[in-house]
Amino acid sequence: MTNDRAVRTSAAEPSAGMGGLGPQRKRAVAAGIIGNTLEWYDFGVYGFLATVLARQFFPASEQYVALLQTFGAFGVGFAARPLGALLMGRLGDIVGRKALLVVTILMMATGTVAIGAVPNYARIGIMAPIVLLVARVLQGLAAGGEWGNAAAFLAEWASTGRRGFYGGMLLASVSGGMLLGSGASALVSTLLTQQQLFAWGWRIPFLAGAALVPVGLYMRRKVEEPPAFRSHSAERKPLPAGNFYGLLLRASCLCLPLMIASYMATVYMPSYAELYGHIERSRALWSNTCALALTVIAAPLVGSLSDRYGRRRLILLNSVALIIFSFPLYFWIVSAVPFGTFLGIQLLLTIMVVGCNGGVPAAVAEIFRTSSRSTGAALANAIAGLLGGFAPLISTWLIGRTGSVVSPASLVVFAAAAALIAAAGMRETAHTELT
Repeated sequence: MTNDRAVRTSAAEPSAGMGGLGPQRKRAVAAGIIGNTLEWYDFGVYGFLATVLARQFFPASEQYVALLQTFGAFGVGFAARPLGALLMGRLGDIVGRKALLVVTILMMATGTVAIGAVPNYARIGIMAPIVLLVARVLQGLAAGGEWGNAAAFLAEWASTGRRGFYGGMLLASVSGGMLLGSGASALVSTLLTQQQLFAWGWRIPFLAGAALVPVGLYMRRKVEEPPAFRSHSAERKPLPAGNFYGLLLRASCLCLPLMIASYMATVYMPSYAELYGHIERSRALWSNTCALALTVIAAPLVGSLSDRYGRRRLILLNSVALIIFSFPLYFWIVSAVPFGTFLGIQLLLTIMVVGCNGGVPAAVAEIFRTSSRSTGAALANAIAGLLGGFAPLISTWLIGRTGSVVSPASLVVFAAAAALIAAAGMRETAHTELT
């Protein structure tokens, strides 16, 4: 009892740096951000090496079919996320955010190492894609529980007026993990010959992810549960049947650009640029690395802007921008532009995506009460992720079906339109206390 009061007092005490956070709150923020970064490195590196993995795990003689199967396996990880969100999000509301964050990082690492270690199709046949699918399911379960618990964890440690910044830090940590994955993929693609890359080099980014796990585990074991969670322990009861599902629908729509537009602008873009923009693979990956670096820098800034001007206004403004400019930008990419122009296009698209998404983690956390925050945030992100995870697959299918290489832009427009409608009907929560 005494120790609990001491922790609460420490968390509330202002100190220099990081917006006046106490020592315990600093450790909590660092734990959430570092662990989330490591998990999304593990989860995202698959997408950056999709064209290489297609030849390793699937027997199709046609590149289009093999790539379709590879992106299908990528989407399976997202299909598992709602189950992970429901199980681990709910456990996060009952047992605690911190304990579930430790579990998810171990699950994610196991799936990543399995992909890097399994022999390819030429050696073990059908077992190779089976192991790949199982590993992606394990990663999907982990990712499903990670985002909601991390969003709740950071929002509950933040003071009013700083939740947008912390939500932006969460988005930055996701992109930071993707940045590490993209950088590692670009590095092996640049330093190794194509023969070396396809023979063994592609395994390095997957196996390297395991070496980072102890850092996240150490950080997460040194922090306490958020004070807001501890003070609402009496409310941890079954989910409310009333407006919870309406709020979940709105939160899911807000997350669609987070999951679809972000993945189209980064995870899918290297493969898209290589296949249809005729950009060399290593150059496309380096451009992608720059776009992710921009996201890491810009997301906390946009989160801070949402603290000042409101989440709703930023979502509305940037959703409209994505609706207007997505198709023209995709037309531009496939018009045989030089690399420098492609880089500028990807960075411009990234700025609009970050502008739309920077305030979303905080907005989603604020929609739900403390007793259902992890569950609601995790499910909203996972439901949106069902489409986001299959966006590369749907894009590849659309191109094959319609014959139009710019048809993937329709997915970005759809996501932005859904967020626009959801934001138009929501009240501003940036300056209200969590309940």
